[in-house]
Amino acid sequence: MRENNAGSFDIKTLFYKYGMVFLLLVIIAVFSALSDTFFSMQNFGNILITQVTIGCVALGAMFILVVGEFDLSLGYLTSFCMVLGAKLAENGVNSALVLVLVMIAAGTLSGFINGIIAVKFSISSFIVTLSVGLTLSGLTQAVSGGMVLNHGIPRAISTFAQGRWGQIGYSVVFWLFLCLVVYFLLNHRPLGRKLYSVGSSEKASFLAGIKTNYVRIFAFSAAGFFTAIGAFLLLGKLGAASAAYGHSVLLPAYAIVFLSKISFKPGYFNIGGLILAILFVGIGSNGMTIVGAPPWASYIYEGVILVVAMLLANKLDQNKDKADE
Repeated sequence: MRENNAGSFDIKTLFYKYGMVFLLLVIIAVFSALSDTFFSMQNFGNILITQVTIGCVALGAMFILVVGEFDLSLGYLTSFCMVLGAKLAENGVNSALVLVLVMIAAGTLSGFINGIIAVKFSISSFIVTLSVGLTLSGLTQAVSGGMVLNHGIPRAISTFAQGRWGQIGYSVVFWLFLCLVVYFLLNHRPLGRKLYSVGSSEKASFLAGIKTNYVRIFAFSAAGFFTAIGAFLLLGKLGAASAAYGHSVLLPAYAIVFLSKISFKPGYFNIGGLILAILFVGIGSNGMTIVGAPPWASYIYEGVILVVAMLLANKLDQNKDKADE
């Protein structure tokens, strides 16, 4: 009887760890059968470049979710950072490095403000980040004047965001490097253990001597930092910015992070699962476009994925709690 239980456990574990890999292969096979142009290095290269901004926002959202918070301002922040960079370029700032540093500083500061208000004043992160997001939306409208800004953007930004080594984009390689940095931070540094500890039990972490307020503020700041990086990559890819750009990244970014929790390391947000999830979302959306599905089908696909991911993640959390008992 014990052997059967052990075998059952192993099968369930394999399903939770690698089930999404199998499902991704099935999706690739289906779209490959439906379209002659889907299965090609060029198309997969395009998918990865398209998903880089969402991938950066997802890295930021992972820090937020690891500590048990939520940030609704990330889409607004993406638009604001893009418009800020484009406006500076339009006003004569022609240094790509200066523009990128200003955008990153603005994103990090916005995240820091979210953290200070939520932590120091004990206000729900939902309310704080929604309020800050709406404020950023107003500032974006004010800076852009409701116009599309596309003049004077340094060529270096576009080259970096759009350029490739063969079929692999420079921005994709850069994003994978960021993933490695986050993986090292979360899994091999004391700060990473503190982030997971605060997300698991803030009270227990505080009693263990962890400065929980600082850890939570850091998570919000990190979210702003990575979102700003995604914004500069999107600015380079599009070659323009407006208040309308960037809002659509929030839902798929969170879908990707929740999906990471049901792959490779079930019950925990993890980088391996995040990379697999971004392929899952990107390939699904791209495949539907190639086979001629209407544009709204991609939103339904991402919405369904988010709901399913949250349900499975919640189930894994319940199983983990029972195991701890």
